[in-house]
Amino acid sequence: MCQMCLKHGAAGKWYLNAKNYMNEIYEDANSYEYLENLWGNLERSYVRKVYGLMNMSGLSKHANTPLIGKVLKWYANRGFLFDGTKKKINYAATQGHFGQVITINEAKTIVTEIAPIIAKAQCPCKYFTRGIKEATCLGFTPLVEVLNKLPRFVPKNGVEILNPDKAIAFLDEMSKKGRVNTIWCAPVPAIAALCSCDAPSCGALRLREFNINACWKGDYIADLDKDKCIQCGNCSNRCQFKALEYREGLGPEINLHLCFGCGKCTEVCEQHAIKLIDRNQIPETRGKY
Repeated sequence: MCQMCLKHGAAGKWYLNAKNYMNEIYEDANSYEYLENLWGNLERSYVRKVYGLMNMSGLSKHANTPLIGKVLKWYANRGFLFDGTKKKINYAATQGHFGQVITINEAKTIVTEIAPIIAKAQCPCKYFTRGIKEATCLGFTPLVEVLNKLPRFVPKNGVEILNPDKAIAFLDEMSKKGRVNTIWCAPVPAIAALCSCDAPSCGALRLREFNINACWKGDYIADLDKDKCIQCGNCSNRCQFKALEYREGLGPEINLHLCFGCGKCTEVCEQHAIKLIDRNQIPETRGKY
């Protein structure tokens, strides 16, 4: 079990704890002000800068140096996990804005059984990193409240509140496009959004290139049963993390250390040759998020 689950889970995963979606937690963590500031200033925060220290070009230059890189990564990684109910959060530094990859089934559980209100929003990462406006984020109670104050993230048809059936249809549509599901605190432990994005667009996943863990790997690892695999190739272009290499005549090979456990490969395997297993069951990946 990960440290977030130990601190903020309830006999299970932190993102499936209904308490973290309750207004009481949002108020205690000051989520409304946090989101208004965070999303309002995302263009100047971690998409372009890491904790206000340097821009992405500066990061690529310094992240792997022995001294500066080590200090930068330590500072960044500890800040993403700051608990907004216990610590004063630095909005400009995106402290407390922690995320994790989850499966589509977990995402569906959240929108059908846990989140009390859901609205579609434009993805800020995709807009600021690639100039693409697309409603790939689902916002929960605090984000729904502040979206009207952040018009650039409101879809063309306005703030659309989704019932569970529409939310499921949205997730299925994103899944067909191969989008990865990620869940987000704003700030820890208040859960404010579920995103269905592609890895090149996600600012937090891009930071993983520098060993800055704004977004953790999922709780699972893809596992291949070679006896069931018929080498159909459906999984060949589904992995956005370069963890699955498909070779003609041999089939897929999964790199455990690169796998984020998103489940995109399993969703298209009609033979059920690829399944997800708990990453902590495997010695090589135990505790490595």
